[in-house]
Amino acid sequence: MPSKNSQKLIFLAAGIVIALAFFSFYLELLSYKKIAQGVMVAGENISGLNYDAVKNKVNELANETKQQNLQILYGDKKWSVLPENIGISFDVDQTAQEIISVGHKKNIFSSLAQQAASFFNGRNIGLVYWFDEQKFNNFIQENLASLERPAKNATLKYRPVTDDFILVAAQDGQIFDIVDFKNQIEHEIASSNQKPILLSQITQKPILISDNNDAAGTQAKQILDEAPYLLQNGSSTWPIEKQILADWLEFEPAQDAPQTMTVAISPDAVKDFLAQLAPSINQEPVNATLTFKDGKVQAFALSQKGTDLNIEDSASQISQDILVGEKVIDLQVNEKEPQITTETIDTLGITDLLGVGTSTYAGSPKNRIYNISIGAGKINGLVVDPNQEFSIVQALGTIDETTGYLPELVIKNNKTIPEYGGGLCQISTTLFRAAMNAGLKITERYPHAFPVHYYNPQGFDATIYPPHPDLRFLNDTPNHILIQSKIKGSVITFEIYGTADGRQAKIIGPTILASNPDGSMKTVLYQEIWRDGVMERKDTFRSNYRSPALYPVERNPLE
Repeated sequence: MPSKNSQKLIFLAAGIVIALAFFSFYLELLSYKKIAQGVMVAGENISGLNYDAVKNKVNELANETKQQNLQILYGDKKWSVLPENIGISFDVDQTAQEIISVGHKKNIFSSLAQQAASFFNGRNIGLVYWFDEQKFNNFIQENLASLERPAKNATLKYRPVTDDFILVAAQDGQIFDIVDFKNQIEHEIASSNQKPILLSQITQKPILISDNNDAAGTQAKQILDEAPYLLQNGSSTWPIEKQILADWLEFEPAQDAPQTMTVAISPDAVKDFLAQLAPSINQEPVNATLTFKDGKVQAFALSQKGTDLNIEDSASQISQDILVGEKVIDLQVNEKEPQITTETIDTLGITDLLGVGTSTYAGSPKNRIYNISIGAGKINGLVVDPNQEFSIVQALGTIDETTGYLPELVIKNNKTIPEYGGGLCQISTTLFRAAMNAGLKITERYPHAFPVHYYNPQGFDATIYPPHPDLRFLNDTPNHILIQSKIKGSVITFEIYGTADGRQAKIIGPTILASNPDGSMKTVLYQEIWRDGVMERKDTFRSNYRSPALYPVERNPLE
């Protein structure tokens, strides 16, 4: 029979077990389908919260945290940034799962242990977040990089006087402790008591401190002694002399032995050199220029492929070849195919004459006549893609003395003055008439400021002055269209060829609505598009011309 003391111990143990059982039952009851007692998220107590409300609460706290600026300090520098601006995004679902899992494991004993620990000690769960390293690095680069002094590896410097290399000693650097920075960010997000993040710097040691056995210097000297190297593209060549090459050389840790110095070619230096070389190599492709003759489209100027220097690939090739001793290096050049080639003419669908426009410039001064011929030549043979908007300003390109134009009168700033390209409105007016007659959709057209006798009948003109006013129209036919110009005597003609699609263009006017003694007038012009007896579209073109007396002719140094 047990002694009285043994009986007391048995009763005490039984009491403890019963008490623990009741306490465990109490904790389980409190936590049934609820958050365990003592659980906090970002410092806020959410004990006893229903599962269904957890995600909403976490989402609310995440949104609050998103709007709270993090205060970052370094010396007298201060940054106040939202978490997202340094790449922090919150995972509401995963945070909610971590909260719910406390005290609710499959193993009942583990669950009870967690519930008891949480009850007595509390458990704070921070918001689960992810770092966007790119955004974080951008913040570092934009705000902190200028305050750092990175370590400098030992390197070699070419000395032209003695034609050799000297060692430039390595230097320790001071950089920000990014690990500590991230740890403080994590602490601030997990805590409800926000404190400034204090940045600190640590010493960064260089990787290279010497040129082992002078191996890199010997290799660099051998590379320079082989200069000049020769870049070539077809029959064109460019020498790379010793001094240029010396500026390209750089020294870095070897990939398989980081403390060993090796020779490399600076890709940035080579690309800078190639960027200056590119304009002498790059050429835009030239489309075949077309003409319509004997009922068929023909080429009267063949297409030419364009060229484009591939700077990235060329720089890589140059570095590779120089390091292995190759002295003649082929540049990497891409060919650019023209849009319209001699071989593709038959696929364009240019089979019919769609519309013609004419005008006369009889009595024009010689410079005006010359400019009209130059402009007509630039438009002649142009092909416009289906659904492409044609711009005569873009088609003519640069208009100045470098492109062959002479000074002639233009209307500008309430004056009539000489400028290079004067008279090109004869081109735009005639092409406007052709596009109208072809039934094309006119998307931009402006009349002249006052009536100009070259453009009779008044109201059927189109002025241009780069970049605006411009003459634009849309190729709304099913296939390409071809624009062809002709000059006979003082009459200029534009013909537009393409594929007839059953439309009929009716031009009504121009009709003079008002004509005044001072030369001012108002006109109206209509373009109607009919198909199968039904009018599909009607566009109106109004012109309000002022008196020519308001635009006096002034002399100009260009004359």
